Amino acid sequence: MWPPEVKSKAMLACGRRCCLCHKFAGVAMECHHIVPKSKRGEDTFENCIPLCLDCHTEVGHYSDDHPKGTKFTPEELRGHRDHWYAAHASGVRSDAPSDYIELDRKLYKKIYAVLGGSTGMLHFSTHDYGGSFSAKIQDRVYQFTYLCDLPETEFFDAEVSAALADLLEAVNRYLRDCVNRLWQDGEVMHVPPEWLHGTEQQEKRFDEAVDVLNKASTGVWDSFTQLVKTARSRLKIEHD
Repeated sequence: MWPPEVKSKAMLACGRRCCLCHKFAGVAMECHHIVPKSKRGEDTFENCIPLCLDCHTEVGHYSDDHPKGTKFTPEELRGHRDHWYAAHASGVRSDAPSDYIELDRKLYKKIYAVLGGSTGMLHFSTHDYGGSFSAKIQDRVYQFTYLCDLPETEFFDAEVSAALADLLEAVNRYLRDCVNRLWQDGEVMHVPPEWLHGTEQQEKRFDEAVDVLNKASTGVWDSFTQLVKTARSRLKIEHD
């Protein structure tokens, strides 16, 4: 059981953002033992890394009896934590080079281009999912998630990094909500229109799907807008 003072200190140090994925998790945070209690790890601030529920599950579910993938080592967890604590405290990662702003600008412009810029992302602000839309929209957000999986897709600026993490979380939530709610016909995607003209249960399913997707889409737009505003403020980005 973590002492309250250790948990409070850890939450302040990370800003209630996960030390691995950097998304804001609010109350959905866990303190993870870097060295497990089963191996005499202590309930101390030095042995604590704050994680969101998703990352806590990912870190905690590795089985030494059936090893698959690559386990998070204590040294790696400490490194992620210390980098994020330092970035949250100073606004910039401790390992940032002197020209980090130019590197961050280059990465931001790459992400912005993959997403199609504000014009391409406007779909998420204006589209009603009761109607169809171009499958190219989905292709762009999938390309964005693939880009974010690359190790070099990480900002040195803490605030921009946090805004990117929030956008990735919103996009992943949107894509999860699309499953079994959106169908693709050639170059067009839509909620199945036959639901709207089917049984009463199908009509309810159509309305529910539209409502869920509209809300998830708004979340993507809000997070994208925040990333743009943060980049303009922190990196002095000028958009064409």
